[in-house]
Amino acid sequence: MRRISIVTPLFSYFMMSIMVVLFHLFAVTPSAMAGAKPDVTKLTPQKITLKARPVSFKRGETERKIFGSLIFKNGFSLSSPSPYWGGLSGMAISNKGNKLALVSDAGFWAMLELEYASKHLKPPKEALVGPLLSSKGKPLKRGRDRDAEAITLLRSDKFFGKALISFEDNHRIGRFSIGKNGINSAPSYLKLPSITRRLRGNAGLEAMAILRGGKNKGALVAIAQSKKDKNRNFIGWIVKKGKIRKIRFTPPPLDKYRITDAVSLANGDLLLLERRYKFLTVNIRVRYVKQSELFSNRPIRGRVVLEANNHDHVVDNMEGISAHTNKKGETIITLLSDDNFNGFQRTLLMQFALPKNWKVAWK
Repeated sequence: MRRISIVTPLFSYFMMSIMVVLFHLFAVTPSAMAGAKPDVTKLTPQKITLKARPVSFKRGETERKIFGSLIFKNGFSLSSPSPYWGGLSGMAISNKGNKLALVSDAGFWAMLELEYASKHLKPPKEALVGPLLSSKGKPLKRGRDRDAEAITLLRSDKFFGKALISFEDNHRIGRFSIGKNGINSAPSYLKLPSITRRLRGNAGLEAMAILRGGKNKGALVAIAQSKKDKNRNFIGWIVKKGKIRKIRFTPPPLDKYRITDAVSLANGDLLLLERRYKFLTVNIRVRYVKQSELFSNRPIRGRVVLEANNHDHVVDNMEGISAHTNKKGETIITLLSDDNFNGFQRTLLMQFALPKNWKVAWK
């Protein structure tokens, strides 16, 4: 048993390195290397079992906890015998951190009940899953309609309520209802800028967040994964009271990183999750953006609070980020990876905390 526990991470790391090489040799995206996705037209809401294996963040250093500006709490590699587990690209967490809604690029949703012991996440044992529905209330049939990438709650204090889900390929943002039995409602769709219709198939509305505080509370931020302006800045949009404005992210082009998700903190500032594939290496980072910079009309830089790579850290195709405040007043950041339905990738669920003096360090 001990031999298996050592070989499995090494095999996963080796296969991830091979995949990164293929990305660069053949100029393909992670989704192009994805395994077969399940047929959601046959899926009905059901509970599935999960197997949670604890993971550390720093390879070979289980005791180390501080990384950049964040404190690693704990994390798990989650797997399931069910075919309806994988491709998880976005998530939204309740304000108490006890409920988690996830969306998959295969066109289904998942919900988890989270429990904690001594401020650390306990291993999830099951999930409720079901198909995302069309405006006619039926499971999405076409593959280009199923690529859900991000989810955000309309109200952070009301998990069971309305949520927005963004899709790539057929680019759109839908308004769905979350109930105790899952995301089983037919959506209505938001009016988007005409430029979103010209986004490339797998490079569309990858990141999305609703600002939770500040003078722009309630504004929606949506960011395209690879769309750039003439100066090679990545672009996104802010929707506030029906008015739409374009925003730009720099340095161009974010050092070859791509923005894969975003989340608002309670004060209305923003965290961006970013990912880069470079020869033999998968890099990730978390960037902090103040709301004042978001609305400054200047290219947005922010500041990096976490950097990691698959050589030194247990990271994968990181695509989801969420945030909540625990009973101790800590801001907990949750990260999620998309396994692309590949047996040599993993669904990682990890939590970090912002230290109590974090705001002072940013003055």
